[in-house]
Amino acid sequence: MNINKLQTVLIGGAVFLTLIVVLIFTGIIPGLKDEQTSGNLTLWGFDDERIWDSILRAYKEENPEVGVSYKKTGADWEIDLLNSIARGDSPDIFMLPSPYINKYKDKISAAPPLLITEREIEQQFVSSASLFISPEKEVFGIPLYADPLVLYWNKDLFTKEALALPPSTWDEFLAISQRLTKKDGAGNITTSGAALGRAKNIKNAVSILTALFLQSGEKIINGEGRVVLGDSIQTGQVSLRPAESALRFSFEFADSIKISHSWISSFPEAQEMFIAGRLGMYLGFASEYEEMKNKNPHLALGVAHLPILNGQKATYGSLFAPSVPLASRNYMASWQFIKFLTGKETSKLYSDLKKSASPRRDLFASYQGEPARSVFAESNLSLVSWPNPDPIKTNTIFEELIENMALKKDTMRGLLEKAANQLREIKK
Repeated sequence: MNINKLQTVLIGGAVFLTLIVVLIFTGIIPGLKDEQTSGNLTLWGFDDERIWDSILRAYKEENPEVGVSYKKTGADWEIDLLNSIARGDSPDIFMLPSPYINKYKDKISAAPPLLITEREIEQQFVSSASLFISPEKEVFGIPLYADPLVLYWNKDLFTKEALALPPSTWDEFLAISQRLTKKDGAGNITTSGAALGRAKNIKNAVSILTALFLQSGEKIINGEGRVVLGDSIQTGQVSLRPAESALRFSFEFADSIKISHSWISSFPEAQEMFIAGRLGMYLGFASEYEEMKNKNPHLALGVAHLPILNGQKATYGSLFAPSVPLASRNYMASWQFIKFLTGKETSKLYSDLKKSASPRRDLFASYQGEPARSVFAESNLSLVSWPNPDPIKTNTIFEELIENMALKKDTMRGLLEKAANQLREIKK
């Protein structure tokens, strides 16, 4: 055999062996990973069981050899998940909120490349789906559900002030809030235009401030993983501090000496105030829509995209992606179920059952005839995030930042420096 033929044989053999290894690893043929493509799968999520009944039945009809059982988890899902992994009875699939991806990236498995690739995620899903793609182009979750921050507005209160449309910018938001805010003879606020500037009675306060940060150009943590909260940025010949601008704007609504004052700490929680008809504009998540409608069917509830800054549409929120723990005993079967779950047909069924909007781009047009879900779909497209190291801890840091600003415990720059140092401690 001459040298050229020998090289051809060696190269061909190497390619063949590589292909075999890939097929074994991904479970297409049995071997190395010894993973099951049949059996019983356990799925953990945040929905009521009724949401999943028809979906799991449909999967069982197509895959009679695979059974999927569903368990609803609650606020302690992290503790439950870690305990189950430690006990050796990990779920095969769990719904991972995107802010937790950095915290859990060493506890979840990457998808088989033959089932889903980084390119498919980028083509088929909203831009923020890239949160589930590693620098090495591995896919750690496929988005099923999005929950963006939106603007809810009381149409009746707007009509009383001859206001036809909700604000599209934050400047308009501030001006409309001033018009909607009403006070009695003693100067007490009876109807509030908007709820911002406090954390103790605004459950979405941290998310609102985060949205303002990101819209203003504040990265919080940059692409190199360095905490930059409060740092100045250079725009042309101008040096800006976007975090200070965002925090200052938020505080406008809680500062009793400002004409924009519309919110006080003794008010009920913001959503409760809005449902009661005493709050003109409420910044809440898409997932709150049905809850508010059910609590007050007579509320003239309007939905709009979050106000924008500098012409750039962006909102903050979470993507929820089914992911497979490393401890799962059904690697391949789990990812096959996820591929089914996040496909066009099932994704639409799921979003219809939840009355939400799918993060799939090819379903965007299907919501355009619905006032609320069309806004949710548009907001999904403009959803942005940041590399949160630990959502629970950062939530506490930002809540303290908001409250300390409202109570004027330090200068704005001093409070931001303290928050930045607390973030650095988390990242150590």
